[in-house]
Amino acid sequence: MPEFLKLKKNNCKNCYKCIRHCPVKSIKFSGNQAHIVYDECILCGQCYVVCPQNAKETVDETEIVDMMLADKSTPVIASIAPSFIAYFEGAGIVTLKAALKKLGFADAEETAIGATIVKKEYERILSEGVSDIVISSCCHSVNLLIQKYFPRELPYLADVLSPMQAHCIDIKKRYPGAKTVFIGPCVAKKDEVQRYEGIVDAALTYEELTEWLKEKGITLRPEMDNTEESRARFFPTAGGILKTMTQDAPGYTYLAIDGTENCIAALRDIESGKIHRCFIEMSACTGSCIGGPVMEKYHRSPVK
Repeated sequence: MPEFLKLKKNNCKNCYKCIRHCPVKSIKFSGNQAHIVYDECILCGQCYVVCPQNAKETVDETEIVDMMLADKSTPVIASIAPSFIAYFEGAGIVTLKAALKKLGFADAEETAIGATIVKKEYERILSEGVSDIVISSCCHSVNLLIQKYFPRELPYLADVLSPMQAHCIDIKKRYPGAKTVFIGPCVAKKDEVQRYEGIVDAALTYEELTEWLKEKGITLRPEMDNTEESRARFFPTAGGILKTMTQDAPGYTYLAIDGTENCIAALRDIESGKIHRCFIEMSACTGSCIGGPVMEKYHRSPVK
């Protein structure tokens, strides 16, 4: 796995906080330093959030995106995660789109467009009634958790694109030759971009975008909006997928589980045969994407 979370060795003060908070125990301590074991990591970002010394950092892809924008022959379109509304307080999609266009983006849309496509696929799978259990595949950290720690449950993981992928494929169909950049609160999306080549060209966190806008002297005007896509903003909240679905598949119950520890407990119950005929919305972050690592760190920070 590429190192999308890195350790700044000079900042690490041997507090062991990241080791205590890692839900899959993928951080080891040796040579007076904490080390992420990347083959075991699910990129949930908890180590990044809890580190009091800012010794963990994400791989910044701003320069990669800037190079894309420099090529004026190819339009670059942003897919903005619905949780932006909680990070960029008071700013609607119109305001964010205007700011991104100043950076050089051709356009920007809400990833909620992809969420609508995805939820229809979940409804279709459930209507067929073939699978005993269906686990949502929107959260890349959950997908990594199942792949690395619960491989026997892989058949239950829905064979459905994430909203990010679905939206970026849709963009490229409508704008042939365009490049796509996902912007959201999630570190794991950077890994997802690399695993599924040709769909999304880069991923930025809200933090990276904020720093970039500051560097360019671009400010976001507080201006709310009400677009058709904004109604799908339930998706990044706990139970948000379920809120968009019809939930009428015969014989199925519907569950929403958030937080890695809770997801692990549910997967163990599936493994032991305690759960049947169920659609499970799983999110690694407590509160779902609205509680993503970049969001959580932002709300903990005294300086915004």
